[in-house]
Amino acid sequence: MNKRRLVLAAIGIFLAGSLIGGVGTAFYIKMRLTPFAKMDRLGAAGFFLDRMDYALKLSDKQKQEIRPIIEDTLARVRESRGPCLAREDDALKAGAEKIKPLLDGDQQARFEIFMEKAKERRQKFYGQ
Repeated sequence: MNKRRLVLAAIGIFLAGSLIGGVGTAFYIKMRLTPFAKMDRLGAAGFFLDRMDYALKLSDKQKQEIRPIIEDTLARVRESRGPCLAREDDALKAGAEKIKPLLDGDQQARFEIFMEKAKERRQKFYGQ
């Protein structure tokens, strides 16, 4: 009888942990990752406008007037980031060239893939 209770208690603890883990993961995804998917869908200007609308309850007329301002501002920010991003790319390339000799052949190949993915993420994030 005691053995059966222990087994049932262990199964109950496992199921409770699985349920809590699933709910926690779903909450994390909803709170942390959903805004990034929304930004991809709406674009940067649309995302900012959506956030402003949520916070300020903008009218349709206000949205139409504000959207070009946001687009212009983001274009100017992108333009000013260009030289900084180019210098950052140079620094990253220099660092990668120093790391490569410390890796073996297989690691170097994986490092190239790693750096290419990082470059793609940066391009997607900064739009360059």
